[in-house]
Amino acid sequence: MAIEPVVGDKYFFTWAELGKPTVAAEIKLPGLGILIFDDGDAHYAKQIGENAAYFIRRSRVMGEGIYVVVSRQQPAEQ
Repeated sequence: MAIEPVVGDKYFFTWAELGKPTVAAEIKLPGLGILIFDDGDAHYAKQIGENAAYFIRRSRVMGEGIYVVVSRQQPAEQ
């Protein structure tokens, strides 16, 4: 199955799909490359839990096959 962007050049991954990381890490994304997951991304996941999700895209500055989080899905307020 080909990995397709969901909006423009952005891809969507849930925290579970990324392996539930809780610290900064370089995460391999089969078929895409490597995601640079930073401390802010990890903190967000710890606060949101199972519903954490991210929009990522390729970082032209960091090179071919390197992806970064460009936004985090925000939960609806209740």
